[in-house]
Amino acid sequence: MAKSRFLNSSNDRHAAVTDGVFAIAMTILVLEIAVPTIYDISSGVALNEYFINYLLPSVLIYFISFYLVYNFWENTVILFSFSKISYGILTLNMLTMAAVCLIPFATGFFFKFYTYTNVNLFFSLLILAISLLYILMFLLLIKNNFKRYFDSKEELKTAMHDSYTDGAELPNLKLYLRGITLTLFYLLLAPVISSLLSLLLAFVSPIASVLSFLLTLILVFLIRTRRFAKDNFDGIDLTDDEKEFLGNIRNSIYGE
Repeated sequence: MAKSRFLNSSNDRHAAVTDGVFAIAMTILVLEIAVPTIYDISSGVALNEYFINYLLPSVLIYFISFYLVYNFWENTVILFSFSKISYGILTLNMLTMAAVCLIPFATGFFFKFYTYTNVNLFFSLLILAISLLYILMFLLLIKNNFKRYFDSKEELKTAMHDSYTDGAELPNLKLYLRGITLTLFYLLLAPVISSLLSLLLAFVSPIASVLSFLLTLILVFLIRTRRFAKDNFDGIDLTDDEKEFLGNIRNSIYGE
């Protein structure tokens, strides 16, 4: 009991530190946009050039970066909804936070050199690395929280071949294979897809490479819209722990 209380306290502290890191990272993003001095802007023509060549692209990149950081924060909220979080996963989370702290720097770099392929590659690789770290953490979380399902290979094999219609008819085992966790992995894959596309477009069009991250916003919206009805598990025979766990995950994805 004492160990459980200690682990819960440790998780709460990690969650608090994580929220602080995201709050600071999202605030610093806007500070990276440089304000010109009177010596830089000496005429209306120079001001127009500043707006077109720097300010407008910077504001667009700022909103894209802000949403990406916010999306990663949402992933972290879901992470701390799991009941079993090992020290290894918490260590991976801290490594992820270190990478998140690089996003304001990468964004500031982006503001000035967004037309350069190397800068696009650096930003895209950073987002891809963070996205893959989240996938790794959630794979470990699913394994730790559903360990007993991995211990029954025959049951798992049978369940995988069952027909799937909607979330309201799933047996307990397939709560791991389908439903909430499937939605979760779709959400985790969205920034991976966007960053991979951005990497490819960086060699063709730097502007298109930047805009490809808007795909994350579109994918997340579509996933939540289309999966909402299937993630309703009312009437399923679940243990209290399973109900609490799935309820926490569902609330983290869709809100209360």
